[in-house]
Amino acid sequence: MKPTKDRLAAELRKVAALGSDRAAQYEALAARAETGEFDDYSDVHVCGPTALHKELVAMGALPFARRVAAGEFDACLSESEAWAREQTDPEIIALLEAMDIGPDRSKDQ
Repeated sequence: MKPTKDRLAAELRKVAALGSDRAAQYEALAARAETGEFDDYSDVHVCGPTALHKELVAMGALPFARRVAAGEFDACLSESEAWAREQTDPEIIALLEAMDIGPDRSKDQ
């Protein structure tokens, strides 16, 4: 699966390519999305998807805003795991793995 930022940028560009009067705005958002600005775990915004949603609503792009609000561009499990590992001391991770302790992913979809 593509990283969320790449999927989001591609979808924004797809809408821009339709030639609407907002094409330049969609393209500008796509360029920002490629940097990871709107990711769940970005440090640019408190909540990247919420920031994107607000911008889309402000520009009148309600159909795309609804897709964002519905979670279509939320981070996937592997992105969540990568972020958590970046935030955790490597010694703690090694200790947990040595003790065979990990999160219970049995109920994840």
